[in-house]
Amino acid sequence: MDKALLHEMITELQQRTKAGELDRIERIEEITALADAYFDAVGEHPDSTALERMANLVIYEELSDTSKNKMKSTEYPIMSDRMEKTRRSGETSEKMAEEYDKFGKYQGKPVRRRLSTYEGIQVDRRAKSRNSERRKRHSDFVKGKIPGQFTVNIATGQKVIH
Repeated sequence: MDKALLHEMITELQQRTKAGELDRIERIEEITALADAYFDAVGEHPDSTALERMANLVIYEELSDTSKNKMKSTEYPIMSDRMEKTRRSGETSEKMAEEYDKFGKYQGKPVRRRLSTYEGIQVDRRAKSRNSERRKRHSDFVKGKIPGQFTVNIATGQKVIH
């Protein structure tokens, strides 16, 4: 018995199981006999894919059950790969539960959004115009041209209003 023959026999068991010819106890007996025959013939245990296929045959009823309340109705439910993928797609992460309160409002650390190119240009234009105004007022202040500004000569005490 080689691997190809083993996989053929497992496929035949799958077909008989799907047709409803074998119940669980009969399947377990045939799978055990098949694994023992392979070990006696080859001297090693079947590879992991063959073992997985045989294990799936043992729990065929649980894997093929598509009822919606399977997780609640059975004591130890087993999900197929498709069911697990569907369940995971509907779940949210724990981080989501930590950052949103019960009303759906975001309570996490606020993140500043990046400005678009247009907004950045507008901010730069406004800053440039404000800087020119500030520069002009500062030069007027230094030159003493601002109205209401005065200087006092300390030596004479004379006040000069500009």
